[in-house]
Amino acid sequence: MSLLDFQGLEVAIRGQTILRPLNFQIQPGEIYGLVGESGSGKSMTALAAMGLLPNGSQTRGKIELEGQDLLALPERRMRNLRGKALGMIFQEPMTALNPVQPVGQQVAETLLVHGVSSKREAMDRAGDRLERVGLAGDKTGLARFPHELSGGQRQRVCIAMAIALRPKLLIADEPTTALDVSTQAQILELLKELVEDEGMALMLITHDLAVVAQMAQRVAVMNQGEIVEQGRTEDVFCQQSHPYTRRLFAASTHKPARAAKVEERPVLAVEGLSHAYPKTRPHPFAPRPSFQAVDAISFQLRQGESLGLVGESGCGKSTLSRLILGLEPRQQGNLSLDDQSLAPGEALGRRLRRSLQVVFQDPAGSFNPRHRVERIVAEPFHLLDKRPSDWRARVEKALLAVGLSAEDRHKFPHEFSGGQRQRIAIARALIIRPKIIVLDEAVSALDVSIRATILDLLADLQREYGLAYLFISHDLSVVEAIADRVMVMRAGQIVEHGPTADVMGNPQHPYTRALLAAVPRIPDHLRPPAQTEQSS
Repeated sequence: MSLLDFQGLEVAIRGQTILRPLNFQIQPGEIYGLVGESGSGKSMTALAAMGLLPNGSQTRGKIELEGQDLLALPERRMRNLRGKALGMIFQEPMTALNPVQPVGQQVAETLLVHGVSSKREAMDRAGDRLERVGLAGDKTGLARFPHELSGGQRQRVCIAMAIALRPKLLIADEPTTALDVSTQAQILELLKELVEDEGMALMLITHDLAVVAQMAQRVAVMNQGEIVEQGRTEDVFCQQSHPYTRRLFAASTHKPARAAKVEERPVLAVEGLSHAYPKTRPHPFAPRPSFQAVDAISFQLRQGESLGLVGESGCGKSTLSRLILGLEPRQQGNLSLDDQSLAPGEALGRRLRRSLQVVFQDPAGSFNPRHRVERIVAEPFHLLDKRPSDWRARVEKALLAVGLSAEDRHKFPHEFSGGQRQRIAIARALIIRPKIIVLDEAVSALDVSIRATILDLLADLQREYGLAYLFISHDLSVVEAIADRVMVMRAGQIVEHGPTADVMGNPQHPYTRALLAAVPRIPDHLRPPAQTEQSS
């Protein structure tokens, strides 16, 4: 008997079909992969199983947990099952955790809500669960708040909450998307160990085919609310019977055609850049300690060049980008931008800021949700001495350049998909024709097909406008596809630097080798013969 059985599940929201008849089963102790693009229905499938569909949803069919139809249960009964029989890990741990409650209390809350422990026992078991997922379970660890933890640690807390009552099925919705490769490898290994040790099943929802290849025994491929192909992971990966599956695999290994002309003249030169953050004194009369986030970094970026910057979370990549963008005061070191040198502490003027624009990882977070796209894209015009009279025409041209329509300028950000919002962010960065664009994890949260489209767009724009890119990412496969040179950063220092092919193909530093070893890859035996020959 299967643990979870989807029998002709259909979901519609206010009359619009979201999920077409879904039929698949998950066996006890099995890791089942659910893959597809954003909007394919993966998360909605998980929410249906958890009884967390949005208001206005209509369902047909059955979802049976050990023979019990979950769709027929009242909310009171479903509350009893959540946590006990079904656990869920969400994609963004910071929004899933209570920012004003210690993590120990949040893990214990699951036990207290279900009435299986007293408060003291719940805290003791919370410590055990946190220790099981690799976090200290002592009083200090239990008392920490989410903002005091790294992204990987916060995800471990979410896992501890989900497994507190040892559920029979754990649903993980994109649990490693925003994590660097080393942390991702640790989280995936932890999930695999939990399945083996706790005897639970795992539904792994992801757009990363390499993660599925590494983890899942069986897989289903979703597109536009329906499963187009499913079966044993080896069979699906090798056969790729459906055209959509083939397109998904092609996008996962896509490399844009780049023909940008790289000039010898550097548009950005950094020499001996350093920055330290003050830490809390151990006692009021002690000297204030400091944390060296960036330590004597030097490099050059040439016109028309793509320079990749990789490293784990906390290595100093974002601090370095903020120093270059003028968002943090430079304590030591010189910065030369567009042939103008800046001493430590000297601010970027409006002229230099015109040469430097940025695209962030989460475009929605950098947009004012109350502003229309036209106003959002036109924001950089404030750096000019006078807003051009044809600014609306320039906005339209920028939107057309990134593959959107002129009519999109009248819409609000929430009316667009994640990939479209990233295009709007690129249009905003492009509007005043900068010489350098800093791309800070600009494609990390996008699925493989949208990521391939955005990388093609960036290559086209670079070729047309001669842009220089500083491409910051924890995804080494993306950097390998887009960068001419790559810098590897660890603990505030550049530990390896060179042409991308040399660094990726023959890494010299142990840290670089460890990063590359942690990257999930689709093994050759899970590829069709034609793809295997092409990759070799």
